[in-house]
Amino acid sequence: MLDSRIGQEAQRVDPSFPLTPAGSDPPAPRTGGLARSQGGHTPFHPAGEMRLTSEARLRMECWETIGGRTRERLHELAGNVIDWFARVDASSPDGRSYAVVLGDRGLSIAEPRVDTAHRPVYVISAFVFDPASLRHVRVDHRPPPTAHTTSGPAAGAGPDLGLSQDARGLLGNLPPRAQHLLQAPFAAGQRILQCHWAYEGFDHHLDMFMVCLAGPRNVTAATGTKIIPAGHSPETAHWSLTCHQASVVRRIGR
Repeated sequence: MLDSRIGQEAQRVDPSFPLTPAGSDPPAPRTGGLARSQGGHTPFHPAGEMRLTSEARLRMECWETIGGRTRERLHELAGNVIDWFARVDASSPDGRSYAVVLGDRGLSIAEPRVDTAHRPVYVISAFVFDPASLRHVRVDHRPPPTAHTTSGPAAGAGPDLGLSQDARGLLGNLPPRAQHLLQAPFAAGQRILQCHWAYEGFDHHLDMFMVCLAGPRNVTAATGTKIIPAGHSPETAHWSLTCHQASVVRRIGR
């Protein structure tokens, strides 16, 4: 059944640098070769607040409020699930949830709407991948407690990628390498059409984190966890992420 498959944590290979095809054997370690933006500099953002509330429903509870046919369609479009989330849609007047599923065949999104007969429905959109283009790389960020005072790129101006202030603030919390991997395909002028994210856990430990950026030609995503060890601050949080990139060959819906 879909729910048992999508609830399982996706198994991830720990590929070495540079980005490697999903499912391939990791190559010998080397330097250089990271996919670069073609013109334009990848921006780095100041960190925004990552708020948590005990009143919000968790992703599985939200997922179960979405109809079975909608969930099956999300899975069909995404393929084998890499990661996913569901959360309450702040724009929904009746507090319904929306869902995002990242898989090896695409990124699929279900959003609550009301049809012309004033009935609650879900609108599904998707960014369909070229399966051969899917790449992933691990980003394990383990700075010492004082790293933020001595290292790291300064946040500064860069190309306008189409991100909201909240989205830029969220990305600003991520390790510099993850920020680069997420934004590099868009730095040459490809505008980001959709940005979705969710995280769950506690102030010192997010056991679920996912963000994805989607444009006309590329989708990028980062999934993983965040820990603030004893003696550390949010600026020196430890991240364990898998960053994904894929080329878009077809769009469904908006």
